[in-house]
Amino acid sequence: MSDEFAQFQEAFFEEAAEHLAIVEEGLLALEQHPKDLELLAKIFRSAHSIKGASGMFGFNAVTQFTHKMETLLDLLRNGEKAVSPSIADLLLKSTDCLKTLIEAVKSGVAVDDEVVQRLAAELASASGAQAPVVPQKQSIAAPTQSEHQERSYLIKWTPPEWLFKRGLDPLQVIKELNGLGELSSVTLDMSRVPDLAEIDPEKCYLSWELQLLTGKDLKTIEAAFEFVREDSTLVIEEREALSAKRETSESGHDTRFTNDDQRAEDGAPKPLGAILVESGVVSPAVLEQALSQQKRVGEILVEQKVVTPQQVEQALQKQKQQESAAQTKKTDTASIRVDTAKIDKLINLVGELVITQSMLSDLGARFEIKQLPVLLERVAQLERNTREIQERVMGIRMLPIGTAFSRFPRLVRDLSTKAGKKIQLVLSGEETELDKTVIESIGDPLTHLVRNSADHGLEPPEERLDNNKSEVGTIRLNAFHEGGNICITVEDDGRGLNREKILAKAVKQGLIGENDKLSDDQIWALIFRPGFSTAEKVTDVSGRGVGMDVVKRNIEALGGTVSIKTVTGKGTTFILKLPLTLAIIEGMTVRVGKETYIVPLLSILESIQPKEGTIKTVVGKGELINVRGTYLPMIRMYDVFVLEPEYTNPMKAILLILETEGERVAVMVDEILGQQQVVIKSMEQNFRKVEGIAGATILGDGTVGFILDVRGLLEIARHGTPIAA
Repeated sequence: MSDEFAQFQEAFFEEAAEHLAIVEEGLLALEQHPKDLELLAKIFRSAHSIKGASGMFGFNAVTQFTHKMETLLDLLRNGEKAVSPSIADLLLKSTDCLKTLIEAVKSGVAVDDEVVQRLAAELASASGAQAPVVPQKQSIAAPTQSEHQERSYLIKWTPPEWLFKRGLDPLQVIKELNGLGELSSVTLDMSRVPDLAEIDPEKCYLSWELQLLTGKDLKTIEAAFEFVREDSTLVIEEREALSAKRETSESGHDTRFTNDDQRAEDGAPKPLGAILVESGVVSPAVLEQALSQQKRVGEILVEQKVVTPQQVEQALQKQKQQESAAQTKKTDTASIRVDTAKIDKLINLVGELVITQSMLSDLGARFEIKQLPVLLERVAQLERNTREIQERVMGIRMLPIGTAFSRFPRLVRDLSTKAGKKIQLVLSGEETELDKTVIESIGDPLTHLVRNSADHGLEPPEERLDNNKSEVGTIRLNAFHEGGNICITVEDDGRGLNREKILAKAVKQGLIGENDKLSDDQIWALIFRPGFSTAEKVTDVSGRGVGMDVVKRNIEALGGTVSIKTVTGKGTTFILKLPLTLAIIEGMTVRVGKETYIVPLLSILESIQPKEGTIKTVVGKGELINVRGTYLPMIRMYDVFVLEPEYTNPMKAILLILETEGERVAVMVDEILGQQQVVIKSMEQNFRKVEGIAGATILGDGTVGFILDVRGLLEIARHGTPIAA
């Protein structure tokens, strides 16, 4: 496929995803407002856009399925049918199926034809049309020899007259065909070319007849004509299956070995058979006979009754999916839509920066010491411009968090149906902007929290009525800015966390002792332990003790924190605090000896200067410091990074109390230099991975400062392995 065509396809997939989101969002709203004709028209337009665009690219399965959806939507839009829960449910299932079909086209993965046919029949039935009878696919026991043989195709192609007018080049199609195999002949037909005086340079009068030798199937060949097939005359005929018989060249040598000779010229080793034939040990006919007796692994295993034909077929499908997924991963490029207003503001700022630079250059050419105040003013202006440009550039990556919230109305609807509960979802703060990378990373944690609230938090309708609550439970998703961070809350009005139940489960699993005294915050934190669950039975929604562990791990990997507030009988609120961006962090700059380090501000609880008698040394645990009755492990940073410190006496130094993953630690430094925003640079990309260091940054004086990885620092202290700074 040409690069230009691939770009058009990528644009189609992006637009299709947007239209599918509109369809799904509209259908969910339609359940609540079944008579909203404007909403129906909006859904219909998006479905129609997908149908039209997919048809242009030759994605027939997508086009045909969308057409059936469109037919039903048209009946609803014109008032010939009424929106019912069953129709809304069918359209939502069909939207899921359409997503699968588009993903299959994009990545080449297989789809479940039975599901597609069943939903197509249901759509046709709901529309009052007769569903076409589609023959069932026969199960293939094992791939036969003929499936992978090269075939000869005769292709007759007459392009549409408008080909040149649209800027399309027929030679690109021919080049693409040549990439599928070998074009043994290309014949140009110029019989339709008129006299010179009558020629329209924007019209195509040419046609071609091509002979293609390829192991690809017919669909792959047709795909080469996807963008030019409209109004074309195209005939593709299979001429001869090439197995034991191969066309030979005039010299009488098998063409297979001609190709092998080419491979040898390219530096690739020749196959064993080719070498034996060249040496005169065997004849080409004998080699052909030997090759025809070879069997594939699937056939051998089936004959040995080690596997069934169905298992071989499933393995082949999985192999194809993995290959397609790997190829998709290689070719996928991330893209982002940016408001033109943001671009305009950035361009204006660049203009101001150019003006400031010009003023500084002019001042430098005729600078006198009396103009120092003017110089300082210009430098301050340059600093302002640079800071504003930084903010604007970072703002380009900022997206409304509503893009992450948009999946949850459908999720909550499906969960309420499965659990037999009545649940309403209330969203707020969708316009709050967050870095694109962070938005992509919080999807899974939020999904786990919403599922947990729906399955564990909210009670069944009968229990809610017994407790004088509305039978409809509420889950609230809210996002808002707090300082330099963003807070996301997931709140439900359910039964709240059961303190006694959590404690009993923790004791049973050996996480705590029976006589341990824990605060409420420490008890609530137990639910984030791997494998911890208080569910009495495992369902397909939750109960395996995996989800909450994922939440905490993923949020902390983003440099964020998660906390819980709960009231028995009133409900539970999960609070996620995240940085606005992963590229810039708020940090505390500290000094150890002559080295400067940055400690992420989110990890710092407080800083103290210890008093005499508060530090103890315990065998097997090292140094501990008593902080208001709680003993915390103490880490001397100069020991970890092998530095020459200014102070070795903790009473003269400063201790930072840091927290990560529920653990607290005191880190000893010489001096706190201040708080600042720093731009993170990867150590692995620019140097190598260093334990205890999360990244690096360039400080104001041009030196390099290391950003501490608090979790890594704890691990180093435990194992006692120093790291040279």
